[in-house]
Amino acid sequence: MVSDGAATPDVFLATVTGGAGLSRNQTRGQAFVSPSAGVRQRRETVGDPIADARAALAACGPDAVVTDLAAARIWGLPLPRTLPVDGRAVSVAVHAGGSRTQRRGTRGRRFRLPPFHLTQVEGVAVTTPVRTWLDCAPWLRRNDLVAMGDEILHRRLGTLGEFQHLLTWGYRRRGMAAVRAAVPILDGGAESPAESWVRVLLIDGGLPAPVCNVDIVSGDQWIARVDMVWLDARVIVEYDGAGHLDERQRRRDAERLNALQAAGWRVIVLTADDLRRPRQTVALVRDALSMNR
Repeated sequence: MVSDGAATPDVFLATVTGGAGLSRNQTRGQAFVSPSAGVRQRRETVGDPIADARAALAACGPDAVVTDLAAARIWGLPLPRTLPVDGRAVSVAVHAGGSRTQRRGTRGRRFRLPPFHLTQVEGVAVTTPVRTWLDCAPWLRRNDLVAMGDEILHRRLGTLGEFQHLLTWGYRRRGMAAVRAAVPILDGGAESPAESWVRVLLIDGGLPAPVCNVDIVSGDQWIARVDMVWLDARVIVEYDGAGHLDERQRRRDAERLNALQAAGWRVIVLTADDLRRPRQTVALVRDALSMNR
């Protein structure tokens, strides 16, 4: 019998006699939770995407794969705070025609799962980042879908060609209208979800797509790296997501803004409040583009 808790796996199957070298009473102790019947998970690992996925897969068949929102958490992709489904449930998919998982704490799904859409992370069977993005599409708003796709490209977890492949491969799937609209505007240059949200807002408002995260140089002097820029119009849009900056950072930002303006750039700084008034924000940027052309 194992008496050292450190030797006990994070997730294991338990029976009426115990499991993982522990007695029945030990497996029912405070050190473990039971995410579903017959499964034990070390309490301190609950909430860790990999450990939660292992717990969900422990009692499933060998072909089960973690997908959509749960897979997005494993890959560290951005998800909104609120979702139309239970975000705590681990999404487990089996091949189309298989028996869908029906266990507490899981959300069983049946999909076509070609081998090139599957991989492993720390031994956990999971859909690839691009396939994960496709499977998340029904649950995400347009701006969040683009932000997730941008993140995949930015971190080089997938290629634009893989995204484009989905347009034909998954043409009849739920959420494909959103996918078809999102793929053409994905941009791996975006470095944060907020930048993606701003870009979607402006493009949906009829403005041309900006170039993301560009180094601005005047003569041979580097001035700044900016979030979004329209080079021909010499207009820059920056997103300020900071709530409270220290005085030193505020001075640096002011110096940076002054240097850009002195070099002939029109700089618009947007905040979260501007995202909540899209018409005014689009009009502000449109006017700047018109004036500087």
